[in-house]
Amino acid sequence: MITVLLGFATSLVYGFADFFGALSSRKLKPLFVTLFSGLGGLFFLLLMSPVFGLPANPDAIFWGVLAGLGSAVAITALYASLAIGPISILSPLGAVMSALIPMFFGVIFKGEQFTTVGWFALLGILVAVGLVGFVPSDDIRLPSAKGLLLGLTAGTFIGLILIFINQAPTTSGLTSVVVMRGVSATTIGLFVLVSFLINKNVSRSEFSLGYKVWLMVAFTGILDSSANVFFLFAMRFGSLTVVSVLTALYPLGTLILARVILKEKIAKVQLAGVLLALTCSALLASGI
Repeated sequence: MITVLLGFATSLVYGFADFFGALSSRKLKPLFVTLFSGLGGLFFLLLMSPVFGLPANPDAIFWGVLAGLGSAVAITALYASLAIGPISILSPLGAVMSALIPMFFGVIFKGEQFTTVGWFALLGILVAVGLVGFVPSDDIRLPSAKGLLLGLTAGTFIGLILIFINQAPTTSGLTSVVVMRGVSATTIGLFVLVSFLINKNVSRSEFSLGYKVWLMVAFTGILDSSANVFFLFAMRFGSLTVVSVLTALYPLGTLILARVILKEKIAKVQLAGVLLALTCSALLASGI
């Protein structure tokens, strides 16, 4: 039960972070949103470290570094794929892939097993991921080979990040996610610096924004880091397969806030995905 609840909370908070990140990206370049929200999230994790612990565990540091490098690749590929589009196909594709990679790892290398009903519940959640993330459009087009490759790359590396974090010792506190945040922010920061030195197409006016935008960027980082913590503890209570599949439901959080704050309509196919996700999550929570 606790694993499902934490896994579901992880997906919702990740989705909330994506929502505010998307709003921030309307005012500030997405790469800058990623960089500064990452730094804000890192600061938040450091504030939380006295509560959860931050031991200098070599294994946790190692897996945190790998997760950080994977995060930089995943974010870059994700933004690039969504820029090419169509988002209605590439977004749920990446989400499903991010669940399949750790699922196969959990089953093959960790020996995780489920009842027949449990497998159907997991499969149902994967279907729900696609339905919730799908944005109906009258002009639906097939993705290009480049867009497809980038979407699959983003989903694959997100899945690898979940595996890397899962490999950290259970006694390592927040070390792995703090290192991940630090490495990711450093990598993206260096990329931004090199891009600026080469192109010099960034003006000070891009940063002359109101405090509300910067608060939104900071809030994005706090939510994203909070989701990292939820995921970390969810895996310490239960199965990597279950948690990773539930985490892939992150479009649900974005969908909820878009409906509540922006008053966007929820398509029937998305509503069906929400109901399917809740039903299958309840089956998993029943202990099957």
